Amino acid sequence: MVDFTSAHYLGARPLQLPAGLPLSTGRPAALQEPGWHRRVAREVAHRQGLEAGLLAPSSLHLFWDVLALLPRSGVVFIDQAMYPVGQWGAARALLRGLPVVPFSATDLPALARRLHTYRQQGRPAWLLTDGWQLPAEGPAPLARYLELLVPDPQAVLLIDDTQAFGILGRQPTVRAPLGQGGGGCLPFLGLHHPQILTITSLAKGLGVPVAVLGGSRRWLARYEQRSTVRVHTSPVSGWHAWAAGLALQQDARHGAAARQQLTSLLRQFRQEVAAAGLRPRGGWFPVQKLVLPRASASLGLHQLLREQGFQTLLLADRARPTVPQVAFCLRADHCPADLRRLTDLLAHLARHSDWFFPASHPQPLLLP
Repeated sequence: MVDFTSAHYLGARPLQLPAGLPLSTGRPAALQEPGWHRRVAREVAHRQGLEAGLLAPSSLHLFWDVLALLPRSGVVFIDQAMYPVGQWGAARALLRGLPVVPFSATDLPALARRLHTYRQQGRPAWLLTDGWQLPAEGPAPLARYLELLVPDPQAVLLIDDTQAFGILGRQPTVRAPLGQGGGGCLPFLGLHHPQILTITSLAKGLGVPVAVLGGSRRWLARYEQRSTVRVHTSPVSGWHAWAAGLALQQDARHGAAARQQLTSLLRQFRQEVAAAGLRPRGGWFPVQKLVLPRASASLGLHQLLREQGFQTLLLADRARPTVPQVAFCLRADHCPADLRRLTDLLAHLARHSDWFFPASHPQPLLLP
């Protein structure tokens, strides 16, 4: 079975843990945190162009905790299409009695008006967004968000950069659309600012289930002073922190080649599918999606691909909630021959079924 459901975009990498490494000290991070934990987090932050970082067991821990830095007079703005973990963090802000205002990235004038209204009332705003927006198939308008926020020195742009870290990087070009270095959306867009905080899980690009809070030293120091998660929950295990450090070392040595191979596979998939008359969505990102005209077609394609040895995802489409998209997570360790076998099958189905195009008279489906 060829798996197109894993978000380990750079491929699986075996990691060797040292003998005798303790799983946990039994102490909370607020009481004792090994210095090498901080070095791992700092390396992630530096790749993003940020000053400092702290490790956490998951992005959920950080989203639940970091919004406690927002004063009682503050307000949370959240992209209505944000990944659910960020929305769960905003739910805690609601429990604190803070207003949570959803907004759409497609209506920036409305966002500007609402931000201005709260600023006139002396209420600092935190704006929550995903760095890479899978539904929109591109990065969030982060530069524009900063322009709207920076008049207030207490305002913060809080970015979930989980999808992009390890994949996107600085100076993207036509030949290297993913950019260089894998530092995520901030270097990809050429952005840096002291009012930016990032929450980044390493579970996708680097394949290690830990998260990092990145930002300026000032904001990270405030977080350490006020964090309740670092007091009342277990810190990152020694095994996971060590694995994260190893994954960063491996990425420094082999990441550029993996991103180049991933780009090659993306180009192959998009060109071969387009040659069959299909228009995949996803841009130059490893999650490629096919939009079908009917739910029955999406479900039929998903099931047939499984029968032919390909595992795919069914993703909700905000524009058409009842018609799922058939999605393929491409990875650097996918075999080009397997990818060709997949695209040949999709091309055959495009010719011999009515799944991809509206048709009044369905044709009989014949497998090659």
